[in-house]
Amino acid sequence: MWGRGWIDPFEELRKTVERLNRMLVEGFETFGFREAVAVDVIDEGEKVRVIADLPGFKKEEIEVFFEGNDLVIKAESKEELEEKGKEFIRRERRYGRVYRKVALPEGLKLEGAKASYKNGVLEIEIPKEKVEKRIIPLE
Repeated sequence: MWGRGWIDPFEELRKTVERLNRMLVEGFETFGFREAVAVDVIDEGEKVRVIADLPGFKKEEIEVFFEGNDLVIKAESKEELEEKGKEFIRRERRYGRVYRKVALPEGLKLEGAKASYKNGVLEIEIPKEKVEKRIIPLE
């Protein structure tokens, strides 16, 4: 909000675009993708922290990158155990793919981003660009 009672039209537009992106991605479910990544985006003053739940994935199966000013999280896992010489009554495989695109606020220093993955939780820290206040003298 700008001031009191004013709605930022650009923020509303950003939210609408994010909802449309989410609806588009949900269409990929038929191709094996499912958008099941729970994401928190936290403004911590000097940086923005993104926390995503990715239980059951190994670090090597996760891909994190920027597409324009959006953060993209993709993960794919495939596990199939094969035991030769046995007569199977039941055999199980695990396969999962997730995709999430998160619109980020302006003013971030994307090249300074750091990511870590521990116990099924992906954490990404993106520093904000330092903006100096420039005072314009009045004449």
